[in-house]
Amino acid sequence: MFELLHLSDLNIKLVEKTFSKTFKQLQAGDFKSADVRKMPNTGFYRARLDIRDRLLFNFVTYENKKYILLLEVIKDHNYAQSRFLRGGMIDESQFVAVDTPEEEPETASDLTYLNKQHKAIHVLNKFISFDDFQQSVYTLQPPMIIVGSAGSGKTVLVLEKLKSLHGNVAYISLSKYLVDNASKLYYASGYDSEHQDVDFLSLNDFLALWQKPEGKEVDFKRFERWFSRHAQAVKINEPYRVFEEFKGVISGSPIHTAWLSQKEYMELGVKQSIFMSAERERLYPLFLKYIEWLKEENLYDSNILCHDYLDKTQPYYDYIMVDEVQDITNIQLKCILSSLKDKSHFILTGDSNQIVHPNFFSWSKIKTYFYETGDRRDNQIKLLQTNYRNSLQVVELSNNLLKIKNARFGSIDRESNFLIQTVSKEQGEVVLYANDEKKKKELNRRTQNSTKYAVIVPDNQQKAKAAQFFKTPLIFNIQEAKGLEYE
Repeated sequence: MFELLHLSDLNIKLVEKTFSKTFKQLQAGDFKSADVRKMPNTGFYRARLDIRDRLLFNFVTYENKKYILLLEVIKDHNYAQSRFLRGGMIDESQFVAVDTPEEEPETASDLTYLNKQHKAIHVLNKFISFDDFQQSVYTLQPPMIIVGSAGSGKTVLVLEKLKSLHGNVAYISLSKYLVDNASKLYYASGYDSEHQDVDFLSLNDFLALWQKPEGKEVDFKRFERWFSRHAQAVKINEPYRVFEEFKGVISGSPIHTAWLSQKEYMELGVKQSIFMSAERERLYPLFLKYIEWLKEENLYDSNILCHDYLDKTQPYYDYIMVDEVQDITNIQLKCILSSLKDKSHFILTGDSNQIVHPNFFSWSKIKTYFYETGDRRDNQIKLLQTNYRNSLQVVELSNNLLKIKNARFGSIDRESNFLIQTVSKEQGEVVLYANDEKKKKELNRRTQNSTKYAVIVPDNQQKAKAAQFFKTPLIFNIQEAKGLEYE
């Protein structure tokens, strides 16, 4: 007997009687009775359901075992309408008969993981099998929060969940890179649905829906030049930390006002601000000058803009999914969710151990949105603790770093305090090199002409330094690297 898997949204309603017969033939490996034909230059196979209808399938492998994956029913020989064939010209006279599954294929898609108890397979840019816990999360209805580390499959999970939602739907994240990547994944295998209109939006794209912002968003490079004129007066020579304090704390944390008053700012606890009280006393007057400077230079702070836009947004979306929510400030999230028709129809995903825009994020703050919607189910917060991407050595290193971080600084909240396990059987390798000229030259020689490697640095100043040694154009700071993957 041959094991068959099927696409999660395989629709057999109009061919149930003939499907059962063909299914049994494929299961028995009787390709001759199923009239299986290989479709040259497509990588796909088709079996005969009846005189008019066909069943498209392919092969996948897991742990050196081959499986048949049923993909879609093709009605009336209409191959042009196939989501997998994408309108390609199909000449049935060129099909090649295949009598047994043992003949095929030499190259099948390899699954990273297969849940052998669950035959449904999902597809984005590759075929994906959900484990039991992922499958249980997939069946939940909003509101919900999905917490998961890098490689846990949370983005894959929410994109598949997105397909099941009807109406006007939005996928929103701060990172334009991540949004573009999510959109490519979503439509990678020709997916389309008449039941939904999906918008993939960065925060700036979302704001522009309601009114295009005047001027340009302030970035760190501009801020740094302005701050250099005031650093001596405030006796703080850390422009990036001040920039994050202004954006992540003073203008980003409150939702009742555009920015904290001096009294509110001074009353913040030690875990709510980057700076101590004496430094805050010097910084707040500078923040007020920052507000005036923004007006003079025709710049805007996205947090202050989001507060202003609370009066502009209207209930439009039936569902909203916010990915990497740990990089979104309180006021940005409030602005985004204000565009929901039903304020409980949201899905939030993230990992507070992956914060790249310091904003004193914690899941306890996010939980307040459940209480605002009247939903007090703690079981709607789901933790994905399995890694499907990385080798054992990489995961072990990550866990050790997390232990050190929590021992030194403490855990933000209980949702941020779990360690990761991996399904990978690969040991992998983690190497720390001494900083010497010979090693840098060797690394540059091995990577400069390849698109498989990226250099990641903490900030833009380090980018310039890295470019002196590494000739690849693929040098990113940590914000830019969000959503990108390299081997």
